[in-house]
Amino acid sequence: MNRTREITEAGLFAAILVLFIVGSFYIPILGNLMVFFLPLPIVILTMKNKIVNALIAAVIAGLISSTLVTLVYGLSMAAVAIGVGLPLGWMMKKKQPALNVVLIGGLGALVAFFLFFLLLDLTTGVSITEEIERSFTMSMDFQESFGKTMESMGAENVSETFEQSKETLEEMLYLMGLILPSLLIVFSMFYTLINMLMAHQILKRMRIDHRPLGSFADFTYPKHLAYGSAGMIVLAYLVGSTGFVDPVLLTANFSYLFFMIFAVQGSALIYYFMNKYFNKGLSRLMLALILFIGGFQYIAFIGFFDVIFNIRKFGKQAG
Repeated sequence: MNRTREITEAGLFAAILVLFIVGSFYIPILGNLMVFFLPLPIVILTMKNKIVNALIAAVIAGLISSTLVTLVYGLSMAAVAIGVGLPLGWMMKKKQPALNVVLIGGLGALVAFFLFFLLLDLTTGVSITEEIERSFTMSMDFQESFGKTMESMGAENVSETFEQSKETLEEMLYLMGLILPSLLIVFSMFYTLINMLMAHQILKRMRIDHRPLGSFADFTYPKHLAYGSAGMIVLAYLVGSTGFVDPVLLTANFSYLFFMIFAVQGSALIYYFMNKYFNKGLSRLMLALILFIGGFQYIAFIGFFDVIFNIRKFGKQAG
């Protein structure tokens, strides 16, 4: 690729990133979607061009956007695009397995989001915990005012219902504050996964060489992940029992990560067996229903044992 083409291509993707950042700031609903896919222009540019050009393009996009929105927002969004887009694009360019791509991209996302919240706290004095508390308080205030309105209209048992809802919201607020570190990790991985899936669709249409994802039904973690995860939960319990760290905080975060990680494996296993009897559309619908009705933890345990014993091999033998 000649130098002129490299610069032109970098400029084009920088302009796309500017549109994403500015659009996410000004457009009410579509803007939220743009925030979710901020890394995409950098992922594709990294696949097509040099990493240094992708980095420069993102920095320039951040500086230009800052003149159209705010300095903090423009640079923060550019940092997220760089933190996720560069490692994600680089790993995909090297045709690494999907699990490795999500892991490295997720680490980049975690660092980017941590810096974003830190910068937000330093510049505005608003922390993520305060924002969560504020959103829950607004919800409770709305319910209280709604309840008073219903009471004035003659509705019965409104106060009792409101108190129950208030207790539930307070419990949810406590839980979210407790597992905030693991929530940030899971969100970073999920954010990376969504961008990777979308990037693969774009790469297909642009006919850029890349490693195919493969079927979700065949997805599996390496066996040592199951042993490591079980060991970490035991270690968390032992460390918590010493009193140096809050045992509830430690155990809650590791347990949440355990369920989130192995629910993916369990879902893949269930999807594998469903595909044997139903078409893909019906299999996906049934899997979504199982997760929705509260089978999440059971699926996680199924996934954990699948990593250890490779349950799918029994299905292949039976087939």
